[in-house]
Amino acid sequence: MQLSVLKHVHLTTIPSASAVEVINGNIYIVGDDSSFLYALKYDLTVLAEVPLYKAKSDDIVDNRILKKKKADLECITKLTINGYPHLLILGSGSKSPRRDVAFLVKLPTPYNRKHLVWEVPLVKWYSFLRMNEEATGPSGVLNFEAAASTDAYLYIFNRENNATLRFDMPEFIEFIQGHTDSVPFPTIIHTTLPEIDGIRAGFSGADYFDQKLFFTAAAENTSNAIDDGEIMGSAVGIVSFTGEEKTRGKLTDGFTGEVSHFTLIPAIEDRLLKIESISVYEKENDNTYIAIAVSDDDKGGSDILMLQLDL
Repeated sequence: MQLSVLKHVHLTTIPSASAVEVINGNIYIVGDDSSFLYALKYDLTVLAEVPLYKAKSDDIVDNRILKKKKADLECITKLTINGYPHLLILGSGSKSPRRDVAFLVKLPTPYNRKHLVWEVPLVKWYSFLRMNEEATGPSGVLNFEAAASTDAYLYIFNRENNATLRFDMPEFIEFIQGHTDSVPFPTIIHTTLPEIDGIRAGFSGADYFDQKLFFTAAAENTSNAIDDGEIMGSAVGIVSFTGEEKTRGKLTDGFTGEVSHFTLIPAIEDRLLKIESISVYEKENDNTYIAIAVSDDDKGGSDILMLQLDL
């Protein structure tokens, strides 16, 4: 894969971008210490700020929600429910019960121009997943960083051990709408990612487009997958899941994630970015894709990149 940075914009109006999804030409972004969903146009100007939840004024400093109080929204992907486009936004599930939450957003239609938002507490679901060591690794920690979806499956990526949790999509939609008390059980797939400058890379973003699962990965010099550290670099890649699946909810021999592309993102203005998420905007030709990637500058601002990916 050859990667070119077509455009770079630094925004102070979007705090700490952590996840991005493109739907019908609009770019949707959430930040891990923000309570808003941001909608942007192709030129990266902000169209709308959609409140997801209300943060107390005492919990907000310099337009950022305090670390102990934030929902830590890290995952966003599209769902179709009853024929209508929705966004699923997930908390990381790390450290605080406040992060065991989802937001379901019904996007505007010709009949209703508003974004409709439902907050869905998922403490039971996150707690259930923490009990599965194959999902968390020996640490018992969840740190969801990315989500991607197809009509058949929802993929959620745990950065702690680079496990992918694959859920049956129709089953998950029934669950997230509250139509069933049964907790969805995932198939769990492990992927070994290449190191970046000698440091373990972890999944940070994902998007399913044109029957390909694109992902971003980042490496930080830190002792765990939650706390920040020196940024060593980020990459864009493609992963596929191969082999025979035999037992749902457990790893099976031969059913693994295989990385077919892994390309580093160059420094921007002499600064290595920690890329948090990616979403493909369009396919230009048989081998060329235009994608949007976002980065948290760890200072309350966000970097937005428009990338050209040539396979």
